[in-house]
Amino acid sequence: LDYSGRCIFEAGLKHQIAITLMGLPPGMDTQAHTAAFYVDRLKAILKADIPFHSLAFKDASGTCTPKVIFETVREARKLLPADVEIQFHTHDTAGTGVACNRAAIEGGADVIDVTMAPLSGGTCAPDILTMWHALKGSDYTLDIDYEKYFKAEEVFHECMERYFIP
Repeated sequence: LDYSGRCIFEAGLKHQIAITLMGLPPGMDTQAHTAAFYVDRLKAILKADIPFHSLAFKDASGTCTPKVIFETVREARKLLPADVEIQFHTHDTAGTGVACNRAAIEGGADVIDVTMAPLSGGTCAPDILTMWHALKGSDYTLDIDYEKYFKAEEVFHECMERYFIP
């Protein structure tokens, strides 16, 4: 991270650090998959003085728990300057993608990754509209125009049917 991060930063580009998260099946918990573990990784990066503009927590397996995500993001937010953006990425593999996104937001994440149906859910990111609905009535919003979303989804489905579905 150090050499590449400095090259990116010195070239005037945006450098994002990524810390990978994951959860384990019941009975296989270790100390390596806790909020404290992930926060320690961030502390090591900060101690190394690697320049970066944003931080991403990536649960590529979609198996991390909402509690670990909330605690990790909350502690990271305390450690980072206010202008450093925190992004969260997950998949819906364990069926908890919406809850994990909500936990990240409540912990202080600035950005979450979502996707459009029919490419959402399962081993993909949670659905945009589902996440939008889950945030209704809260202090948070995805700031989307759901009517435009429906139109885009309709066009996407037409393309899928025309080019990819036999």
